[in-house]
Amino acid sequence: MTDLSSIKAAVASFPAFDRLCLNAGGLSKTKTSDSGITDTMVINTMGHAVLVDGLLAAGKLPAGSRVVYIGSEVSRSLWSFVPMLPNYNGNFKEKDIDWAIGTNYNGCCSCIPIRKQLGDYKNAKIIGEMHFAYLAKEQPSIHWISSSPGAIGGQFAEKGNFPVKQLMACAPCIFRCLCVTHACSPSVSLQIGTQRYVEVLTGEPKWESGTMPMSGKHCCCFWGGRGPMIDNRPEVAYLRDEALCETVATKVREWATKWETAAPKQVSMDPSTVVAAK
Repeated sequence: MTDLSSIKAAVASFPAFDRLCLNAGGLSKTKTSDSGITDTMVINTMGHAVLVDGLLAAGKLPAGSRVVYIGSEVSRSLWSFVPMLPNYNGNFKEKDIDWAIGTNYNGCCSCIPIRKQLGDYKNAKIIGEMHFAYLAKEQPSIHWISSSPGAIGGQFAEKGNFPVKQLMACAPCIFRCLCVTHACSPSVSLQIGTQRYVEVLTGEPKWESGTMPMSGKHCCCFWGGRGPMIDNRPEVAYLRDEALCETVATKVREWATKWETAAPKQVSMDPSTVVAAK
């Protein structure tokens, strides 16, 4: 996702799809790329957006396809993670788009490494979910949703700054007690999260195109990242703002063009040598 030549080679080499799960991503190092995009934004959102636009242009996402962008509950309030995770209280506006894409989180208490790291991740998931929500309007013949496995730990936690990595490795039950993860055992949480993927990718669509099925509220607030899935979009003002989603998509494509201009010439795989999966 960080190498444009790799993405282009993938577009050229991949067959047509009827299911596409955009799952690459995770926490990063709070750096910026050559084009000024945060590294977390590149691996979680920008690379996916460029890949999908390339596949659309190549006619490899035909009508009736299903595309699932893997978002996260951190895109809205997640009170159980306060104060490690910034909380925007439903306030994300047009003026914040360029900041979210091109600036490492520099808001309240950004001097704390985990808060800065999770702030970048939050911004990447907000932009990604809104971008793909707009694609549901732009490409109505394709079924688009943003979903989440919930908080499951795994590689996400392994790359987390203190204390996320340490607590998940030594005392994962703490996160379960806070209603963050699905289970005390990370392996069980992983199974539950994987089942969510299966449900959104197979069978008849259970969610309308453009929706964001993720963990819902606990009592009256968005407390954790577990529990029955609901469409989060109607619950969060900026996620359901269709005009703002369109502006986000426009900005994502503008930044993708900057990335194209600034990207160094990287060694890419010759598409003719790639064997398509059978």
